[in-house]
Amino acid sequence: MSKPDSLRLSPRRLEQLHAIANALDLSVTEAVTHLIRREIAAGTIPAAIPGFNVHRVADGILIQIDDGPSKTYSVESARALASTLRGTVAGEAGVFSVQHGYSFIRLGRGFKLTAPMPGPEVSMTGDLAIDLAEQIEKAAE
Repeated sequence: MSKPDSLRLSPRRLEQLHAIANALDLSVTEAVTHLIRREIAAGTIPAAIPGFNVHRVADGILIQIDDGPSKTYSVESARALASTLRGTVAGEAGVFSVQHGYSFIRLGRGFKLTAPMPGPEVSMTGDLAIDLAEQIEKAAE
């Protein structure tokens, strides 16, 4: 996946975005996440996260990030990963799980996921990690 783009908005639109953020007591970044999640809930766009392939297969949950290697996690391991994502974002210590084959750690204000481990790492925000946890949990139902 390419590196993030900058977003150019007219000053009037930016002011409106700030107004949405202020009204919801959110940062501007959180307001953008809120708007995206609202459109997912409305069915405007799918819940899938671009660059993350998460789906149920016969023997577990397949997870692939971008063009990296895929790994089929047992349902137990996938649920452990989802729990780790949520817990670490909430302030718990990051996890290097040799048993389950992933790591998720806090890195500055963001997070770094390695799945499968060893393998390529991907940086992400906490809100994206929570959305990924939801995708994993849905696949594991």
